[in-house]
Amino acid sequence: MARGGNKHSGRRAIIDMRADKNEIIKDIVLERRSLAEIARRLGVDYTTVQRYRDDKITEEMRREIMAENRIAAIEADTEVINQDRMDIAMTYESLAKRVERLITKAEQTEDDSFALAAMEGLRKVLRDIATMQGKLATNLTVNVSLAESKEWVTLRTILQEVCDEIPAAREPLLRRMRHHVLSVTKEDTIL
Repeated sequence: MARGGNKHSGRRAIIDMRADKNEIIKDIVLERRSLAEIARRLGVDYTTVQRYRDDKITEEMRREIMAENRIAAIEADTEVINQDRMDIAMTYESLAKRVERLITKAEQTEDDSFALAAMEGLRKVLRDIATMQGKLATNLTVNVSLAESKEWVTLRTILQEVCDEIPAAREPLLRRMRHHVLSVTKEDTIL
């Protein structure tokens, strides 16, 4: 005759009857608490928890709990990394907007040299954003030559036309370009 509480007696284990059974099993498998601590919390003998661990927690259960724990840790780390990326992205976006405002202000005050410098700064910010978001290969080199840009060619044509129309404007224009260290092309080929 089987006695109550013995193996195969039909009586459910105390841990199986608890609402927090899954957390207790995780505590045992992941060793988040000692068996003695778990036993004290449940109000049972240490051997009861030990016997439950040995008899009721299968290898498959252990593996599943360990896998879930690893996945949860990875997801938590990924969330931290993604949040850091979002913080960086928001900072870069804010910086890009500030540089755009500086460019607009420089254009309104007709400070072309500052506008060009700000545009170069904006280009660097946009490059950093693209690199951060993985949209730009890190080994890709971008060289922008102002002398070859469509806008510069158009501007050079306009300046040439103005200097042809008003020959006295050539010298002050070249002097100001030298003063602002505009070295996009050689002086003799500018105009």
